[in-house]
Amino acid sequence: MSTTRFFAALGGVIAAAGLSACATLGPAEPAAAPAEAPAQAAGEGAIGAAPPAAGKPQILQVAQLRGFSPVVVNGKGRTIYRFDKDDNKPPATTCVDACLKTWEPVLAPNGVEIRTGVEEDSVGTVTRPDGAEQLTLNGWPLYYFHKDLSLGQTAGHGVGDAWFAISPRGGKAAKSAAQPPSAGKAQVLRVVQLDGFSPAVVVNGKGRTIYRFENDDNAPSKTTCVGACLNKWEPVLAPNGVRVEAGIDKDLVGTVTRPDGTKQLTLKGWPLYYFHKDLKLGQTAGHGVGDVWFAITPGGGKAEKYSY
Repeated sequence: MSTTRFFAALGGVIAAAGLSACATLGPAEPAAAPAEAPAQAAGEGAIGAAPPAAGKPQILQVAQLRGFSPVVVNGKGRTIYRFDKDDNKPPATTCVDACLKTWEPVLAPNGVEIRTGVEEDSVGTVTRPDGAEQLTLNGWPLYYFHKDLSLGQTAGHGVGDAWFAISPRGGKAAKSAAQPPSAGKAQVLRVVQLDGFSPAVVVNGKGRTIYRFENDDNAPSKTTCVGACLNKWEPVLAPNGVRVEAGIDKDLVGTVTRPDGTKQLTLKGWPLYYFHKDLKLGQTAGHGVGDVWFAITPGGGKAEKYSY
């Protein structure tokens, strides 16, 4: 059972200093489409999304959405965003007036329940110009996007190159084409011999080729593939653990913490990736790209390609 913490609103307004009481609750309620309420006039704290039901706290929890590193969502699975034009030190919101027709501040008039994956000390509030208390994560004010009509949608990510789904530590969630391992299943690392390569290379449980990046470092482990790099290269994550099969020394397998707070698998210290053009199992389209990306060997080295 997941451990959760419930923080009651003091006088209907959340204060960072008032986050105290805790309780253990069960898993999140089943997803259901969020109710939409008509937006009020701009400048009046208009919010297109209905607030939590009367008497129920706002929920912050972590979800793994297709194509993204872990993101923060509400209790019904609606994606939560941050805005680069806001500030987090100290918290300040700049989304007012016309902005509120598209972006909806995340409020918590009945308190907030923080579920496993979000740090209690990172959650607070900021007072909006209309007096409402907007939730913050690591100081960043939180929002919903009005076009996210179905649970799990992320239509607001990247809008204006300023709006991004928020990670559990308050950073920008990373987008990739990779689908994470199925819920509850461990990431698998195994060794295969691919035609045209020597020696054997490392793949995942379904045979997708895994790569290393020369611009990273392995002593200590460091990942430098961020921003636009993630449009082509997908970090190999293991939210449900990792199973290392024969041919790989388990002592060579570790993790490195990415800027968004996710844990990326490493092999002999080298961060591991997939390439977005490897659409079929056994493909190695990423090998040699830019002369810095290479299929990785069981010992962490660069695989070599040869011709018959």
